[in-house]
Amino acid sequence: MAKADLTTDTQIKKAIKDTIKTAKTANYPIAGYKGLELRIRPRKDSQDATADFRHRYTHPITGKRPYMTLGQYPALSLADARQYHSDNMQLLAKDIDPIEHRESEKQKQITDRQNTLNYFINEWLEIQSSKNLSQSTIKSNKIIIKVIQQNLGHMKVTDISPSIIIKFVKGIQKKHSYKGLTVKTILKSILQIAKAHMVIEYNPASDLSGTLIKHKTKHRPSLTQPKEFAELLKDIDRLDDARQLYNKSILQLLSLTFVRIGDACAMQWADIDLNAKQWHLEPQKSKGRGDMVDSIVIPLAPQAMAILERMRPLTGDQTHVFHNSRRKKAPYHHMQEVNKVLNSELMNDGKGYKHIHSPHGFRASAKTMLMERLGYDELITELALGHAMLNKYGKAYNRMTAIEDRTRMMNDWANYLDAIKAGKFDNVTHIDFKKAAKQKHG
Repeated sequence: MAKADLTTDTQIKKAIKDTIKTAKTANYPIAGYKGLELRIRPRKDSQDATADFRHRYTHPITGKRPYMTLGQYPALSLADARQYHSDNMQLLAKDIDPIEHRESEKQKQITDRQNTLNYFINEWLEIQSSKNLSQSTIKSNKIIIKVIQQNLGHMKVTDISPSIIIKFVKGIQKKHSYKGLTVKTILKSILQIAKAHMVIEYNPASDLSGTLIKHKTKHRPSLTQPKEFAELLKDIDRLDDARQLYNKSILQLLSLTFVRIGDACAMQWADIDLNAKQWHLEPQKSKGRGDMVDSIVIPLAPQAMAILERMRPLTGDQTHVFHNSRRKKAPYHHMQEVNKVLNSELMNDGKGYKHIHSPHGFRASAKTMLMERLGYDELITELALGHAMLNKYGKAYNRMTAIEDRTRMMNDWANYLDAIKAGKFDNVTHIDFKKAAKQKHG
């Protein structure tokens, strides 16, 4: 018996029930739309069925009669199915095959999605995840990427012009000039991937100099005059051993080793060679940075070793020298505690050292006075700071380079600090490196 043409949702629902009873697949024509039908297929062992709208038409070139599935009822309504049928008939009138057209449009959408900035942001993030980045860098990248995604992520990279980037970055710079430049740098890196894939011929984030606000670098405060620095050292030594032992010891180590405060707080016993009097350090901030070494051997002067000997009975059985069991993820002393003490009324006659000297400032203090007061040269002080330096052949010095000279320098520095604390400010020693080299190789 011929199936009646369907014209309403009520008829469709009845047809589905009837088909379930017969347990056989059935096709029902849609009234008024030639070639449009509803195929109903009962599900095995279930009182249910699937219903799909299909359009059977004649291919404009081959003359074949393919079926094109439009969608499943009721997700695709009867009205939508009729509209799809009408759209297909318009394509056929132009000798365009609907199935081929749909595949072409689908491919275009895929290509468009792959050409959005979000697509290349994801690729950039994958590249970053393969690098050994510090947690602070990862956190900073997330913040910057979120800003870029919210504003430009949906755009095709081919539609992103220099003027769009300038407007976007300048909007950020109204409040945060440095953040705007960081956004621009990361955006340029992302778009460079699109350029490498030949999606764009030119990176629109390049050559924007002169159009953005320049960021004025603010150096962290540091004391570089011996008399003022000596007063700071004496303030540190006067801190109470009972209540300020960790802060006092860390500040003393910072003055003696001039490492970054995060590295000092996270110092591990396993990295210290007590016999060789050396600290094998992998700086936290060096990960993924080309201007810093991945690891450095820091010679420890007797004064630094004395601090470690003081700590060993207290935390020698722990992983970290400045162990803090209250911090689960990072079980060592928090660097902000050191900052607080340095800026507190315990220091500098109750005024603290805020805007005068910072924990990071010990690095500038040491470099300045090592060169100006003790006569050490640029190379050896930069090596001691963990900066990547090139030799005369353009290759980077390895971590053991100048270890003997650096050991001598660290001992000289520690003795110099003792001397200025005692009020001896005339003990300037100028080292003749050329003469020392001749004696060494003579």
